[in-house]
Amino acid sequence: MHEHDAATAAGERWFAYAAAYPHSSMEIGGVAVVAGPTPSTAELHALIDLVRAAHPPLRDRARVRGASAGGPAEPAEHLQEVALPAHGGDVALHAAIERVCAQPLTDVSWGMTLLHGHRDNEFALLLRAHHGLLDGVSLIGITLAAVREPGLPHRCAPPVPPPSWTTARVRALVRAVAGLALPARTISLGPTRGQAPTGPPKRLWVPTSLPRMKAIALAAGTSLNDVYLAALAGALRPGLPDRATGAVRAMVPLNTRHGSTSTALGNFHRGVPVVLPCHLPTAAERLAATHLATANIRAGRNDPDADVLYETLPTRWHGRALAWALHPRRTTMVATHVPGPAHPLELDGHSIDALLPLMFLPAGHHLSVCLSEYAGTAHLAVVADPSLPDIEELPTRWLAELDAFEASFTPPRHPSVADARSAP
Repeated sequence: MHEHDAATAAGERWFAYAAAYPHSSMEIGGVAVVAGPTPSTAELHALIDLVRAAHPPLRDRARVRGASAGGPAEPAEHLQEVALPAHGGDVALHAAIERVCAQPLTDVSWGMTLLHGHRDNEFALLLRAHHGLLDGVSLIGITLAAVREPGLPHRCAPPVPPPSWTTARVRALVRAVAGLALPARTISLGPTRGQAPTGPPKRLWVPTSLPRMKAIALAAGTSLNDVYLAALAGALRPGLPDRATGAVRAMVPLNTRHGSTSTALGNFHRGVPVVLPCHLPTAAERLAATHLATANIRAGRNDPDADVLYETLPTRWHGRALAWALHPRRTTMVATHVPGPAHPLELDGHSIDALLPLMFLPAGHHLSVCLSEYAGTAHLAVVADPSLPDIEELPTRWLAELDAFEASFTPPRHPSVADARSAP
């Protein structure tokens, strides 16, 4: 039994949630695309040992519904190998990722899949784990541990007693209860009366320049997260139901690490609702409105009473509270943002060319998105129920919104002397 701490408490909510909705996978993860020869089984077992050593709960077998973690698993039980069609490229790789993720882990708490054959001198490692064990920041920490990067994350500090009851804490509890109890008019993205899941989710990725997004945020006086969410609002706008009433309400996970837990592994996130301004007609208006809408994220980042509801409720009710907060009538989608390493990583001397995030899809939801950062590139990852129409167009629309932001907020580039000399 591992020590109980803030991460364990948050993780238990997701285990309870998964037990209540067994047909919805709560697995998150990432895919490292590596330039180099396919590693041997012995090399992969050594890599698995590094991951297990970084976070002891990853040694355990998968939980049986309603039970604690089982005994330790062997390294070989975490590994799967998939040979792809020769020279199939990214199309074959992405199709294989979908097939692997469509088969949830059953015997172990996390798994690694070797994908190879799609391109000469390139392979991919797919890592996925139950969200109750890890959050996105922890996945980056696991990746750093696997490639032996300095600054290895550590276990979190011992639990501290909850703060004493104050007027502010009572008010925070009342607001939290009211937020769950009051009716929410949320727009559903799926077909009318369509209940997800209707089949294995579709997964899409699109890259863009991270410095470009940061330049837009700087010029507009907003944050990178605001740019991401506002572009998402614009991308969703064409697909909203006609005469839709209510709001597109995104649950945005907020990293709660601080002080002694700043580099800890586990699940240290809480959800903060943000209404996406899809109804506004211009990209500039949507970005300005998003900046106002995310003020609750900025205010709640250091709020000591932000988790008062879960600190007050008995543990056995945590899963129910999470399920109610994520109910499709209250939350349209989950939209998360995972910062990653600013410099390229290497795995046993071979460069990791890309890190693709893997997102989960809550019960009854039709869409989840994730923005991840790696070595100057931002990847938008989309996971959607197959009943969602025109989902293949969403990444393209999101990129088009970034173009609109640039046109609205960044000054035009004037020809330089070199440009003039090279002109015909």
